[in-house]
Amino acid sequence: MTRNTPRSHTPIERTLPLVVLGEIVIMPHMTVPLQVGQGKSYRAMEQAMQEDRQVLLIFVSEAEIEGYKGNEPQELPSIGVVARLDDFTRLPDGTVKIVLEGLTRAQILDCVQNDPYYRVTCRPVPDPEPESVDVDALMDTVKQQIADFVDYLGEVPQEAIAFVHRISTPGHLADLVTYGPAFSFEDRLELLDTLDPVERLRKVQSMLARQLELLRLRAKIQSDTKDILDQSQKEYFLREQMRVIRKELGEDEEDADPIDELRRKVAELDAPQYVKDQALHEIRRLAQQGMNSPEAGVIRTYLDWIIALPWNTEPMPAISLSQAREVLDEDHFGLEKVKDRILEYLAVRKLAGSRMRSPILCFVGPPGVGKTSLGRSIARSLGRSFVRQSLGGVHDEAEIRGHRRTYIGAMPGRIIQGMKTAKSRQSVFMLDEIDKIGSDFRGDPTSALLEVLDPEQNSTFSDHYLEIPFDLSQVVFIATANQLGPIPAPLRDRMEIIEIGGYTEDEKLAIAQDFLLPKQREFHGLEAEQLTITEAALLKIIREYTREAGVRNLEREIAALCRKMARKVAEAEDAATAAPAPAAEPEAEDGKKKRRRRKPKKLTFTIDSDDIATYLGPEQFSFGLAETEDQIGVATGVAWTPTGGDILSFEVLPLSGKGELRLTGQLGDVMKESAQAALSYARYRAKELGIEPNYFDEHAIHIHVPEGAVPKDGPSAGITLTTALISAMTGRPVRRDVAMTGEVTLRGRVLPIGGLKEKTMAAHRAGIKTFILPKENVKDIVDLPEKVRQDLQLIAVETMDEVLKIALIPQSTSSGEVAASS
Repeated sequence: MTRNTPRSHTPIERTLPLVVLGEIVIMPHMTVPLQVGQGKSYRAMEQAMQEDRQVLLIFVSEAEIEGYKGNEPQELPSIGVVARLDDFTRLPDGTVKIVLEGLTRAQILDCVQNDPYYRVTCRPVPDPEPESVDVDALMDTVKQQIADFVDYLGEVPQEAIAFVHRISTPGHLADLVTYGPAFSFEDRLELLDTLDPVERLRKVQSMLARQLELLRLRAKIQSDTKDILDQSQKEYFLREQMRVIRKELGEDEEDADPIDELRRKVAELDAPQYVKDQALHEIRRLAQQGMNSPEAGVIRTYLDWIIALPWNTEPMPAISLSQAREVLDEDHFGLEKVKDRILEYLAVRKLAGSRMRSPILCFVGPPGVGKTSLGRSIARSLGRSFVRQSLGGVHDEAEIRGHRRTYIGAMPGRIIQGMKTAKSRQSVFMLDEIDKIGSDFRGDPTSALLEVLDPEQNSTFSDHYLEIPFDLSQVVFIATANQLGPIPAPLRDRMEIIEIGGYTEDEKLAIAQDFLLPKQREFHGLEAEQLTITEAALLKIIREYTREAGVRNLEREIAALCRKMARKVAEAEDAATAAPAPAAEPEAEDGKKKRRRRKPKKLTFTIDSDDIATYLGPEQFSFGLAETEDQIGVATGVAWTPTGGDILSFEVLPLSGKGELRLTGQLGDVMKESAQAALSYARYRAKELGIEPNYFDEHAIHIHVPEGAVPKDGPSAGITLTTALISAMTGRPVRRDVAMTGEVTLRGRVLPIGGLKEKTMAAHRAGIKTFILPKENVKDIVDLPEKVRQDLQLIAVETMDEVLKIALIPQSTSSGEVAASS
């Protein structure tokens, strides 16, 4: 029943009624009037009035007092106070007015009765005679503290002060002082449990000293600031006062003071020491200037940024290569080269751990091939957060590095903003459209990116706003671009370039069936069985309604079909809702109506190739070879474009003239020079090619490349121009199923070109069967899709003679065909 306490040496034990008081402590030698209501304590005092008027008092908090109202025995404190009932008067409202006088402490031994009131066995513990010679000095000190305390408080009767000075025992003095306002309920309980009167008085002296020091500090603050307070200084003074009070009392009120709240957050911040030092320096500035100063908002915003950033070093997440492969395959079809590179990075990271710096990847490819979505998949496969920042149209260097805090509205750059969003230093950060960054009088953002994308420097990246080094070495940066040309060479040198070419027809079909169609069906609220698009219909959309390297327009066309089907389904449901109610149901022989349940039939749609024109309109592009028959003076070339590749027809027409060369079709300077080189080669090889010696004196040459509104340039059309030119001069048709690319020299050598993957895929889409390429580009064939390598006959050449032998129909065959037709 009771907690273990040392036994008193007093042999007398007593059994007394127990009275429980809440949030009040009555010490020995203290007389206190109270009012009590009905309950066990009331019945205990009634019983005491019939005996010797003495009760045992215990003191508990308001939360604990409810436990003593029932019949279950409670754990009793070890020390109580024996008190005498000096008055017990019943009032008209049912309460009782009592006067209790504390007599002595008592050690509680056991509870012998629970109902109708508590009765306990106790042993009184009177104060022993003090043995220390320092008791008188200690008592004088406490009495002087009381006098000093009264000086600060004022309005205390002199009789009370005189009574305190007449007390001659330490226990009595300690018990009497605890009734003052400087002591809390917990302080009084602690003093009640202290049986040694000298030790009790020492505790009282310590508590009074703490309260007096607090009063002195408050008086000093008031004295120092009384004559110079304005509105903001007054606010600061009050806050400092509250801080000092809480500090002296050992209390922690987190929400009471925003400056204290900032200090607490900085103390809890998992960051390097130099970051905390900078934050504490700014907090001191804020405290000195006050929350109402003009600079307060700027400083507070700066501190919020520091607290919100992920400074800490995080543990390495577990890496599973098989799981990463599943995620990449689940989100993207094909792109094996990119997936292999990511898995290689994961394998090295798994073995090397944090010693490996994160790679800086740059995905280069036409729009719609999945560069941005691939970044999200990489983040998912790595188990990291993903952040994307679009850099298209950025002209200001401050967009990357941030603004200095001297400017109004200053804020960190996009890199630090992204790290705040990611909430992790081990994130995947995508810099989208890095090739579309511009520069002007405000600076060059690409120069600011040099530090961000350099693994040797980005561990101490400095933002102009923060002016604190921030470690970016664990961030996986992924840049995307449509072209490499606009990216400055120093920036390009810091990134690992991964080219993502366009998709083949088979890849587009697989993507449409496995990814795009299910995604759009779900987006438009259609179930899988409600809409089916056949393979032939998807192929028709790919071939005749889109012409792109990626699948963005393909997804738009599929979305258009889903919208039209969704409208039909919604209209059918509206019609069913508006239909008249069915006729009354027939009755059965027993008089009850038969119940017929009809489930609404779901509409299903199947779209075949013949239905595409009905929903999407006439075809937008022609599919197949550019020419329907072999033509004289017309050769098929290929071109690289930012959106992939395309085929071009080069037309040459001899006219009467004096050897003039006319070029049309909005050709660039390099292509014009290629035409001049082709004409010079034809002149030089006229005899071997079977061209009449006076041909150039009697003819002018007109070279035209259709789609004249589109600018065209580059040296790779050299062999195509030469083939078309020689075909027109010799009258030998060019095979319509042959496409070619390569630069030509005056001596007829074929030089290498770039963009082979895009050009071969454009030829493959157009139905070309034979593709002529420079021999030095054979090494690039390995990067071509397997389907392209299988369907195209790739022929590598070194000279124009080889090109003409493949592309031109022999003279005898050509003459035979002409004779047969005539």
